[in-house]
Amino acid sequence: MLVDKLPKAYWLQPSIRSLPRNIHQYVFSVTGLDQYTSARLLKIYFANVHPVLPVIDKREFLRQYRDHLPVYPQPVLLLAMFGAAARFAELESHDPQKLQGPSYNYSHLDVPTGWSDQFFEKALKYILDEVNQPTLGKMQALALIQNQRTNIDSQSSAAFLMSGFAQCLGLHRNCKDWPNPENDKQSRSRTWWALYVCDRFQAALHGRPLLIVDEDNDVPYPSPYASWKEVLDEPEDDELDDDEGGPRFPSATYRPDSVGGYVAFNTLFLQLVKLSEIYGRIWRGLHTSNAKQQSFLHGSDNIVTKLDRELTEWRFSFSRTIKYEALHFPDFHPESGYFAGVIGSILLFYFTALILLHRPFIKNSNQHQEDFSSLSFKICTSAATRGIRMAAQLSPHDYLLTSYAFSLYPVLQCCLVLMYNTKSHDPRIAQAAKEDLQRAFELIDRIQDVSGWARKLKILLHSILDNRNIDYLRVMDDEYPYEDPEAVSSSSSTPLFKDCVTATTALDAAAPSAVPAEDPIHDMASIIDTFLLHQDVPVNGPALSTLANGEVFTLQQFDSTVAQQQELPAVPSFRNEPSNPFWDIPSSIDWSEWDAWYQQAQNPSAWDQTTRQSP
Repeated sequence: MLVDKLPKAYWLQPSIRSLPRNIHQYVFSVTGLDQYTSARLLKIYFANVHPVLPVIDKREFLRQYRDHLPVYPQPVLLLAMFGAAARFAELESHDPQKLQGPSYNYSHLDVPTGWSDQFFEKALKYILDEVNQPTLGKMQALALIQNQRTNIDSQSSAAFLMSGFAQCLGLHRNCKDWPNPENDKQSRSRTWWALYVCDRFQAALHGRPLLIVDEDNDVPYPSPYASWKEVLDEPEDDELDDDEGGPRFPSATYRPDSVGGYVAFNTLFLQLVKLSEIYGRIWRGLHTSNAKQQSFLHGSDNIVTKLDRELTEWRFSFSRTIKYEALHFPDFHPESGYFAGVIGSILLFYFTALILLHRPFIKNSNQHQEDFSSLSFKICTSAATRGIRMAAQLSPHDYLLTSYAFSLYPVLQCCLVLMYNTKSHDPRIAQAAKEDLQRAFELIDRIQDVSGWARKLKILLHSILDNRNIDYLRVMDDEYPYEDPEAVSSSSSTPLFKDCVTATTALDAAAPSAVPAEDPIHDMASIIDTFLLHQDVPVNGPALSTLANGEVFTLQQFDSTVAQQQELPAVPSFRNEPSNPFWDIPSSIDWSEWDAWYQQAQNPSAWDQTTRQSP
């Protein structure tokens, strides 16, 4: 019977006066979308959101959507998925030139800005109305709302509901021996790890404690593999294609000669999961109030060495995996693949992890000589420089493809290091930092139409600049206008990470654009290959040459190169002390933390490194 297909939540809506006769009427009654608009949004969702945030059981959902199962999709899940897809439609409607790629040939929708928020708000209302009845679909919807909504903060009810709902459903338990179907087990695992990723990164983003405790989690990693038929939305061998002529929802731009077999479709998601585990250990081990006090009293040598080793192992594992999978799935190719921007964003998170690991141990340059004591400074400077030059090449479309609310957090961490470097006694370091700061502000201007966080971050960064009396090559007014600078272009013919490795010449302050000039030798492959090779590639250039013979990324690299050339201890002592220039600087983007800092930090010369003192 048709009544049996309707989820219970459907009956809670007083506006529903008659039963829908088919799936399309059901979708219209829940979302207000006709079948053609809903199909377009689903195409956008499965082509762009699902490959990076694969919380949905795609095969199961589409069988429900095509009326092949005795139940329709949950209303809250439909609304959250449409909201996530609507963000891409909003960007295209605002400026079609900002979107590139074959998946948009069919998807143009003339929609107002803020259209996606309507779906998210309605989905959240469904959840709050049934807060005592958690379901897997609601958990998946919460993951989409928390990561895809344009404006969301640490006080959002979605952030607090996720952890409680997950434990009520037992998502934190290993379901390997449960009698559930295998696709359900994998869906539960992916949903749990998506919530885990959110918890780790958003704890750092908002400056709050971790909600998920590692010791309470025994969920294995989800499988990286999915069948080509699922990825391309082809009917399985045991299914009748009675929907012939209807819309299909592929999640790849590449189609192999044979759709049999499997592909490592969840590779990027799985790599981000593994990096988030290290993030959590860095945050808990070095950035909580207790960890900060313990480091001051006893030092942090053991934990820094351990976490550095974990980051090194992740980096090489990521390198091998991406290089191998790109051969079988061209969408993962770091130069020409559709998800090249996502690969770049994941490397940004890696850079940020290095900064968070070593920022507590930087010493003012007027307090030490250029030896091992400057190791943390070199690692942070290397990470911040590469991070901003890579981020500067990302388009708004690339930003949306990285389907997580914390995508701008790396920009904040890189900018803090660069701001400190503008006060360096070395004019080469100071000038390079000022140029990279300008790139950061141009990036924020480009993506502020798709991110409320970008607008907030811009105000925050200007406040820090004013507090520290930092001057840099500006192209915008001091009144922080929110206009999209037309001087910055992102041509599809230009490699994504062009000229990120080689240092650029001094920027012309009067020039309308600070985009790095193209270099015929160093292209996108240069910066990616630095991480996709099994050894570090020395980088030469006027700005980066200040980092000794080559760039320093990890302690292990430092130990194997510099330590062999100097009679110094293999591992320096790491201690977070009040003399650290970032001692009182918040690591989050939380407004209350920064407001407290701004009220107390009235010493503009705190970062002044121009006066050298004898050690």
